Amino acid sequence: MNNSIQLKPAGFEDRIKAYEWLYYSDFSSYLIELSVETSEGGIPTLSQFKEDYEFFFFDGSRPEKGRAYLIILREPNLKEEIGFITYTAFHLKEGIAEIDIWLKNLEYAGKGYGTEAVKILAHKLFDEKYHTLIIRPCKENLRAVISYKKAGFQVTSFQPDYYKKEYLHQFAEGDCKDGDDLFMVLKK
Repeated sequence: MNNSIQLKPAGFEDRIKAYEWLYYSDFSSYLIELSVETSEGGIPTLSQFKEDYEFFFFDGSRPEKGRAYLIILREPNLKEEIGFITYTAFHLKEGIAEIDIWLKNLEYAGKGYGTEAVKILAHKLFDEKYHTLIIRPCKENLRAVISYKKAGFQVTSFQPDYYKKEYLHQFAEGDCKDGDDLFMVLKK
């Protein structure tokens, strides 16, 4: 693994930063252009973001539900926060987690940083109680698809049996407009 990428558990002070990087950066503009759904009224408010990314993502109090991490780039004479990566498991059956990742801006895309962050988090989750990881990029987001394949994920058909019944309807379509996402899986 690339030693220049590290993950640091995110804290409450990182919530606004995570929101801004996800919705107000050139990286977010890129995702929106690729048909990522924002919401019916456009970009979600900070309050809506906080509803989706509850306290447990930022305080570590419910690791069985999920956790957020800052992606840190460390090179000689440089230490910089360049993105966020999260895992979510509250909506999935035991042993399965979903990964989501976004970068601070496009200057960090295409350099392998996201791939390394995904590999690091996958390794951590496999060392814990997880045996299956999923990720759902939009088909048009070729950078992400290539990155996830490099991290070991494989494109497969949607697996509804990974989800708890009460969440299947809410999460089945994914985040891309018109259900235009890929279902990718990495198994331990």
